[in-house]
Amino acid sequence: MARDNWLSDYNGLVQLGDDVMERINERNRTLRNGGNPSKLAIGIRSMLNQYGKGLTKLKQDLTKASSSYHITDRELDRRQDMLSNLFSKQKQLNMSFQQEAGTDTSRGSLLQGGSGASGGSRSEETAYTRGQGNDELRVQHQLMIEEQDRGLEALSGALSRQKEIGLAIGDEVEYQNEVIDDLGHRVDRTNERLVKTTRKVKQVHMKASDKVSFCLVILLIIAIIVVGVVPT
Repeated sequence: MARDNWLSDYNGLVQLGDDVMERINERNRTLRNGGNPSKLAIGIRSMLNQYGKGLTKLKQDLTKASSSYHITDRELDRRQDMLSNLFSKQKQLNMSFQQEAGTDTSRGSLLQGGSGASGGSRSEETAYTRGQGNDELRVQHQLMIEEQDRGLEALSGALSRQKEIGLAIGDEVEYQNEVIDDLGHRVDRTNERLVKTTRKVKQVHMKASDKVSFCLVILLIIAIIVVGVVPT
């Protein structure tokens, strides 16, 4: 059986989330001190991408473990709750990353990684975001968060269906076991009856053989008497 690395991967992702939060706080301190946090923002964005990929892998591994019944239903529910906490943590990290410490949200922060500096946010523009206002970017981010929520709900529904299927299979197996046990009892009773019937047949056969032998002896005695009495 393959080794279950889900919990170790989960712990690694929890540590990564703590590291990301620490970097975000460091970026905010740099902003408050008037520094340029562009390098920190790039590193945070990379760590967030890594965090998202790790979440996707955990979700896929949990789905595989559920469909192959490698874990119990109780453990599945526990891991599902743990995964939900990680998704909530991701949402919190993204929101913290998009906000600047002590100032209003800038266009750069709405672009997920802008430093708030005058020349930093322009360098993060893409063909897709160029020409859009801050309100439009906020709507896009809200849609992204809602999409993640829908994905989490879909995963929860899939896991619930897998659990229901597992319970149904368990009930069917239990019923089939009862049928097999009942069939075994019937076979045993039939075998006992067959043994008794065979014994009676043997007894009848033996009695019949004794009667035939007795009749032959009587006929032989009569024949001897007849031969002896009748003159030659």
